[in-house]
Parts: sequence; C-alpha cells; structure tokens
Amino acid sequence: MSLYKAFFKIIKKNLLGIVIYFGITLGVLMLLNGVYADNESKKATLDKYNIYVENLDNSEYADAVVDFLKRMHNVKEEKLTEEQVKDLLYYQQVVAYVKIPEGFGDTFEKTGENRIVNMYDDSIPVGLYITLQLDNYLNSLRGYTDQGLSIADGSGKAMDSLDITNYVSIHAKEKQKNGTLKGNFNYLPYGILCVMITGVFPAVVAFNKGEKKNRIQVSSMAPGKRNMWILGGGATFAMILMVVMVIVASLMGSGGAAVPGNAGDSAASAASSVLFTESWWLAVANTAIFTLVVAMMISMFANVPFFASAGASALSNIVGLGFCFLGGTFVPLSILGDGVKKVSQFLPNYWYSTANTRIFDGGTFADVWDCFAIELAFGLVCLFVGLAVSKITAERRQVA
Repeated sequence: MSLYKAFFKIIKKNLLGIVIYFGITLGVLMLLNGVYADNESKKATLDKYNIYVENLDNSEYADAVVDFLKRMHNVKEEKLTEEQVKDLLYYQQVVAYVKIPEGFGDTFEKTGENRIVNMYDDSIPVGLYITLQLDNYLNSLRGYTDQGLSIADGSGKAMDSLDITNYVSIHAKEKQKNGTLKGNFNYLPYGILCVMITGVFPAVVAFNKGEKKNRIQVSSMAPGKRNMWILGGGATFAMILMVVMVIVASLMGSGGAAVPGNAGDSAASAASSVLFTESWWLAVANTAIFTLVVAMMISMFANVPFFASAGASALSNIVGLGFCFLGGTFVPLSILGDGVKKVSQFLPNYWYSTANTRIFDGGTFADVWDCFAIELAFGLVCLFVGLAVSKITAERRQVA
C-alpha cells in the first residue's frame, strides 16, 4: 500500500500539467459541441439576396410572382432608371433587377410564356440563379392552375414544393446529433495520451531509477508484489481518467445538458436517444481499449533508457501531437494522403479513429473487432518490448 500511495504522491507533483491538458481537451470538446449544436438547432435556410422588382402588370399572376420573390429574397419595389440599375448592379448593392412587363399575366395564362425580364451582372452567377428560381416557380404554378386550382392556392403549393429546406432540415438534424457524439469521442485520444504521459510516465520512471529503485530492490517486498502495486496505481489513474473523459464527451454529445427554454423531459429524451445504445457502448469499449494501450506504451517508454530520460512534457507533446495528427484525431482519415495512411496504420490512433467512424456510421461489433484487436496487438508489442529492454538492462548492470 505504501508504494500505491507513493505512486499518487508523484502524480500529484505533476497535477498542474494534468489539469492543463485536461482543460485543453475539455475546451476543444466544448468548442466542437458548440459548432455541432449550433448547426443542429438551426433550420436549413437558403441564401437571401437584395433585389429590386418593378411590377408594371396588375394581374393576379404578377402579384403571385412578387409574393414568391419576397418569400425567397429581400425585395424592394421601386421604379429605377437604367443608369440607376447599372450602378446598383455594379456596386453589388443588389444582385438583380426584375421587371414584370404589362400584359404578363394574360400572356402567361394563355400561352405559358414567361415575359419577365431579369437584369443582372453576367460576372455574378447569383442573377442567373434567380432567373432559374422564377422559371421553376412559374412552371410549377402553371401545373397547379392547369389542374383547376386557383392562382392563390397554386402559388402556395408551388412555393411549398420548391422550399427544399423542409427536406434538408430533418436529415441535418439526425446527422448532426450523431456527429456531435462522434466528434467528441474522436478527439478523446489526445487528452488520454497527454494526461496519461504527464501523470503516469514520471511516476513509473521514478520507481525505475536512482535511489528509489535501489531501496525497493533491497526491501523485503517481493518483486511481484512491488510491480502489482505500481501497476495498480497506473490502472487506477487510467480508469479514473477514462471514466471522466467518457462522461464529459457523452454529456456534451448527447445534448442532455440543461438548455434555457428547453423542457427537462425533452433534454432527457435527447440524452437517452444517444447514450447507452449499442454505438455508445462500442465507443466506450474503444476508448477503454485505447487507454489500456496507452498504459502499455508508457510502460515501454519508462523501461527504454532513451525515452525514460526525456521529460514528460516534451514526450507528451511529441507523442500526443504526432500520433493525433497522423492517426485521424485532428485530421479526418479521408483527407490524409495514401503515403501518410500507410505510416498511420502502425499507430493505435489510426485504428481508434477507424473504429470510431465505423461505430457511428451504424457499425456493430462485427465491424470493429479487427480494429480492437490491432489496437491491443500494438499495446502488447510495446509491453513486451519494454519488459525485454528492462531485463536486458538489468542483466548488463549485474555483469558490470
């Protein structure tokens, strides 16, 4: 028990570094959550542009066109000279000047001809976009009136049928809800790597060198029991860290936090819809396996003299940033080049990110077990390398 307590006393000396890295992780998760939550809460909308409309026709069709444009854009109704129109278009104060000529309604009712004139700057494609909107609206309106609907009813149905935001918002909401949790879990390896190296690495190194190691070796404590207490200290710290990280990422990603104006039941419902599901449990298992792998990797760092002599802060920056940039934590794997991916496949972060993507894309355990196995294989290799180097180093010292 004395070794167990001493382990945490050493960790306590590095508490500032642990808090800093945990704070960085928490801050980035809050930033990611804000971006996803902001996108999720907004209904998809189309861009609105400033346009002028001159209506010279008093027909019901012309009024319907004006109402449609007012719904889609920021409309000002004013008669302007040709010079004024050119100036407004040149200085991009408006993107189009729509002119509805006299007799438009009668001609459109009889022949379906669109006589609306849209003046815009050819170098700005937005003006053409407004022309296409008008064509689609008029075609749809004529289709409804041909079926016997009134102009007012046909115009309303035409507007609704052309409003694509009614379809986009539903898909975006589901996508972003899933994406928030996915983004949070995808970022966790950085925090786990940096906090574990900053906290556990100095403690393990301290027991493996100098006067502390000599006193422990000559004590009455058996080597197996000594290693058990040190391993227990590292496992306890790793478990606490993993649980805290998972709780923070889950609460932020579930939308279960209290939001002003939201009912408690709706918040609880939103949280329950993403937490304790199969995807969530697989993501937690993925995080637990990665934490275990990091612990095995630290045991190798502590036993290899080259790494053991390095400072914890330097090692956490090099390993944390390097692994996360190459392994898909900071940069999506889909963006990385083929050459980088070949190197990344030898890092646990790559397989963690791959598993995380498959999990939140609807995958089951059958889809990610290979990623879990490769992560564990990496950790076991690190553990055996560390044990082998430790044994060789001890034998050389005895010979010397």
